Amino acid sequence: MTKKHRRMSASDIKTIILDLDRWAMGQFGMKLTWAILEERFGFSRQSLQDKSGIKAAYDNAKQALSGGLVKSREQAVEESEELSFELKRLEIEVAEFKRKELLWQKRWQRIAFHIRQKGMQVHDIDQPIPNGADVPSERDTSKILKPYDKEIPPSGRI
Repeated sequence: MTKKHRRMSASDIKTIILDLDRWAMGQFGMKLTWAILEERFGFSRQSLQDKSGIKAAYDNAKQALSGGLVKSREQAVEESEELSFELKRLEIEVAEFKRKELLWQKRWQRIAFHIRQKGMQVHDIDQPIPNGADVPSERDTSKILKPYDKEIPPSGRI
């Protein structure tokens, strides 16, 4: 017994091409065959392949699906969740850096205030290190500055 297929209209062609474009984006899954299209739209493989627009859209969708350009919904959801967690982690990290920067700024404001209290100007202290001078390492700098990180006892002046 032979199957009877109806004639394909311009509207049918447009609908099939639009569906194939959506298929290329992974909206209908990762598997695409002519048999699936025959069943979905009710046209024979030969009729579908005979239309150049449909054939081009089919080839494009197959290439997108097989070339790893498209992700399944599960892959997209998983990637979206991973990116969401990464975004939250980075937001927390940025907030922590902002907090540390604020503390750093307040510390340098205190240092500048105390330099002025001693009758000096910050620009007198904040000078470039002369060429050829040995710049201490971060570790050495920490050792040098550690005694000064303690609270300054109050002076006898009021």
